[in-house]
Amino acid sequence: MSEEKIIQHSEKLVEVITAKKKSWKEKLKEVSQEIIIIVFAVTITLILHNWNDRRHEREIEREFLTGISKDLATEAAQLEAGIKAFQPTMDYYDSVWTQISNHSIHTEYVDKYSGYLINTSYFIFDNGRFEGFKSSGYLRLIENKELLKHLLTLYTNTMPFEQDADKNVFRTREQDYNTYIGIKIDIDSAGIRHVSKLLNDPVVRFQIFRYVDYFEERKRHKQELIKQIKEVVAEIHKELNS
Repeated sequence: MSEEKIIQHSEKLVEVITAKKKSWKEKLKEVSQEIIIIVFAVTITLILHNWNDRRHEREIEREFLTGISKDLATEAAQLEAGIKAFQPTMDYYDSVWTQISNHSIHTEYVDKYSGYLINTSYFIFDNGRFEGFKSSGYLRLIENKELLKHLLTLYTNTMPFEQDADKNVFRTREQDYNTYIGIKIDIDSAGIRHVSKLLNDPVVRFQIFRYVDYFEERKRHKQELIKQIKEVVAEIHKELNS
C-alpha cells in the first residue's frame, strides 16, 4: 500500500473517532478495521523496504568481493613475478659468497654482474578498493566474519608489513653499499665495477653474507604471503558461489 493510501486510512480513522452521529459500538468496529488495515499496510511496507535494503547490501557485498578477489589475484601474480625477477640477484649473492667461502674468486663473473649489488625488487600493493569499502562503512556487510577477519589481516597487517620490510631492507642495503662498497670500487672506462678487488675486505664480505640471508628471508616471506592470498581468494570464490 502506498503512503498516500495509508494517509487516507489515517484520516478516515480520525473521522470515525470524531463522528458525533455514530454510536461507540459503530466507532469501535470501524476504528478496529482501519487500525488493522493501517498496521497491515505499514508492516508490509517495512518488510518490502527492509528486503530491498538487504538485497542492495548483498549486491554491494558481492560486487566488492568479486573486485577484491581480482585485486588479490593480481597481487599474488605480481609477487610471483617479483620473486622470479629478483632470483638472479639472489643467485649472484649466493655464488659470490660460495666463491668467498671456497677461496676461489671468479673475477670476471663477480665484476661483470656486480650491478646485482644495487638491484631492487619492491613489493607495493594496491589497497584502494579495500580502503574505499572500509571508509564507506561497508565492511559490516560481509556476512562471513571469518572471511572478513582474513581480509583485514591481509590489508591492515600482512601486506603492509611485507611492503615496509622491502623498503627497510633495500634502503639499508643502499646505505651499506654506499658506505662500504660504492666509494671504494674501481670503475673502468667500460663501466665495469671491479668488486672482486674488495672481497678480501671483511666488511665487504660481511655485506655479501648478510644479504644472502636477508634475501632468502624476504623470498620465504613473500612465498608465504602468496599462499595466504590464494587461500583468501579461494574463500571468496566459495562465498560467492554459496
